[in-house]
Formats: sequence, C-alpha cells, structure tokens
Amino acid sequence: MPDAATPPIGKGLNFNETALKVLSNMTQNGGSIVQADLRKLIALSPSYLIVDSTVHPNAADGVNQWALGLNRLCEVIIALHRKEELELETLNETSRACAEAWSITSSWRGMERGKAVIGDLSARLREHVLDPDGLTYKGEAIYVP
Repeated sequence: MPDAATPPIGKGLNFNETALKVLSNMTQNGGSIVQADLRKLIALSPSYLIVDSTVHPNAADGVNQWALGLNRLCEVIIALHRKEELELETLNETSRACAEAWSITSSWRGMERGKAVIGDLSARLREHVLDPDGLTYKGEAIYVP
C-alpha cells in the first residue's frame, strides 16, 4: 500500500505529475530524498507506462508524460551519485523497472518512444553512474536481467 510520499496510480495523475508530487513532498522544507520512497516510485514506473499510454486520449502524449517523469528520476539518481549518496538498491530497482518497461515496450504496439527512452536512460546511467564495465556500481554487481 502506498504511503503519503507515494501516491497511488489514480485518475488525473500521470507519471510525470506523480514524480513531481513525490519529489516535491520529499524535498519540501529542505528535506532530502528518501531513497526507500524513491524506489517505490521507480518500481511503479512500468505500471504507469501502461496507464499513461492507455488512459491518455493520445497514447503518444501519455508515453511522453511517462518519459518526462522517468527522466526526472534519472536526474535525481545521477545527482545522488554525484553527492555520494546513491544506494545500490536504488540502482538495482531502477534496473528492474527498466527491464520490466522494456518488456512492455517490446510487447505492445506503438511503444517505440518508450523503448527509446529506456535506452537513453540506460546510456545515461552507464555514462554517469555505473563503473566502466557497465555491470557494477562501486564494485558491487547490479541487477541485470
């Protein structure tokens, strides 16, 4: 069951709006990113891909809203890494969510944009966060499907 920091998938909230709301709730009054809550949000991203692409009147616009939210979270992950605060489990959850979203984009028609977003996000994480081998973070193995 979602807590106050992670609103449920619901009417009127796309993934971008949800990401903004959760991040805003976490950081209001100078608060910091709670990675356990960030991981919950990341874990919801594949479900939001389905919701945003099917509930939105224009599927492409729905996928674009999902992409905006996912890119926001990627920027947060990169920032946490630069501050030496990124937890391995947050990176593992991101990898799991991307694998699940990739499976969705490979199975449904009209999801080329979603697949491109996942590929771009993966490339950004390899470039800015992962160790040079692309399979570890600070020497620790990350989840690879």
